[in-house]
Amino acid sequence: MSPEGIEPSTPCLKGRCSTAELRARLGNFIKFVGLLQACYTDSMLILGIDPGTADTGFGIIKCTRTEIKLVDYGKIQTSNKDSSSKRLDLIYEEATTIIQKHKPQVLAIESLFFNVNAKSASAVGQAIGVIKLAAAKKKIEVFEYPPLKVKMSLTKNGRAEKRQVQSEVRKALRIRKIPRPTHAADALAVAICHWQETRKK
Repeated sequence: MSPEGIEPSTPCLKGRCSTAELRARLGNFIKFVGLLQACYTDSMLILGIDPGTADTGFGIIKCTRTEIKLVDYGKIQTSNKDSSSKRLDLIYEEATTIIQKHKPQVLAIESLFFNVNAKSASAVGQAIGVIKLAAAKKKIEVFEYPPLKVKMSLTKNGRAEKRQVQSEVRKALRIRKIPRPTHAADALAVAICHWQETRKK
């Protein structure tokens, strides 16, 4: 039924509303139903990143409010024989290629874990920076999650071992084996963490 189906002389059954009011209310209800359907059926692509200079894992999931599906995963690998600037350039270029290929709406990245030596922290921080730059160039919103948050989100245990987190990734995506390499599984965990966080809103 549409608002146009109401004849000008059609009275409200209870005699409380004019025809114009009935049309307006029905029109608003139809809009509300449309928005409700969009909330639960529209899909979104999330690109998860586990940053590093030697190996940067990535994982992409397609999700609605109620379910997720694996799209792609892998890693960006650099050589320790190259200069740091060349390695960062490669990470940036590869991240840009992944973004252009899959066109994710959101990038979720694991934030820096400070319980490491200063040199490693600096290198990972730089990798995070160029990946965020690649996302910014394509106007993709970036969300950062600390390792503790990712572990809590997937296992309800902030001290969970990596293997336990990766097992939960396999279960969530309903796949037979844990994705390899492990950096890719960790990236998928970050993507799933973001999906779970958005469902709370």
